[in-house]
Amino acid sequence: MQVTKETILSFLKEHKKEFQKKYLVEKIGLFGSYARDEATEDSDIDILVKMPSSFDNYYDFKEYLEEKLQKKIDLGLEKSIRSFIAEDIKKDIIYV
Repeated sequence: MQVTKETILSFLKEHKKEFQKKYLVEKIGLFGSYARDEATEDSDIDILVKMPSSFDNYYDFKEYLEEKLQKKIDLGLEKSIRSFIAEDIKKDIIYV
């Protein structure tokens, strides 16, 4: 599968209910180079989620996304993002 902004957003939309049920994801969005259409072959996928911060849940979800999208995932928890970084993320983020 060619990984593009569109394929990532489509995957996230298609599986949103599953994410909510299995991983308790309340909100999910794409940001970073893929959201800005600036990704290269070496880019990771930046995803921001709002979910309970259970260690196991977080890593299980991250591994699931990496397996399905076949790319390294940088998974950020919404409540863990520092305010100065949050401003940059807000410029790019695309919620599904």
